Amino acid sequence: MNKFELIIYKLIAREIEINEFEQWVYSEKDLESFLSYDEYLNLISLTYKQPSSLYEAEKILKPHIDIGKYYEWYLRRVLQNVIEHPIDAHKYIEQCYDMYCDGYGFLDNLGLGYGLTVTVPPSEYNADSWDKLKSPEQKRLIESFYPSVCEEAEKVIGWLDTGKIVLTGHNGDFQGIQYTDSRTPEEKEPTGYKVATPQKKWWKLW
Repeated sequence: MNKFELIIYKLIAREIEINEFEQWVYSEKDLESFLSYDEYLNLISLTYKQPSSLYEAEKILKPHIDIGKYYEWYLRRVLQNVIEHPIDAHKYIEQCYDMYCDGYGFLDNLGLGYGLTVTVPPSEYNADSWDKLKSPEQKRLIESFYPSVCEEAEKVIGWLDTGKIVLTGHNGDFQGIQYTDSRTPEEKEPTGYKVATPQKKWWKLW
């Protein structure tokens, strides 16, 4: 990944301040040769005092990167944060559930096994959301995930490293993330959670 790609990745993820991005636009010497004349003119003509300028800049620059690589970059950072277990680890674990809901089906173990548990804590905690847990309860819940949640995150990184999972883009729809999946049936088996088997109910008709 070069500096140009990294700036665009941060732009798409909204992890760059307008002032920083504006400074980069005016100081990046290779930008004019990388873009077409019209694209470059449109980019330097944006009014960077307005928040909408980042969205307009994204439309200009996004076609010049491999969007699949962006999604992989973003996913790897989430997984690495899960592994590093920072004080706000719950955010990254819960994000695995959000990404699973966006179509990252291979995050089922992380998303359903751990992320969903952050979103909706187990009944033993007597709270229907993370924010309603007391600080000691939050810590106890997250600590109960480790080291298993790390193993799941490392497993996904391994799939990315070996090309068993290759992110290719997003079609813009709900659950629209796109990827190729060459994992074995055994690798697709759920390990971080158990799929509940619905109980049959027999209704007596009178």
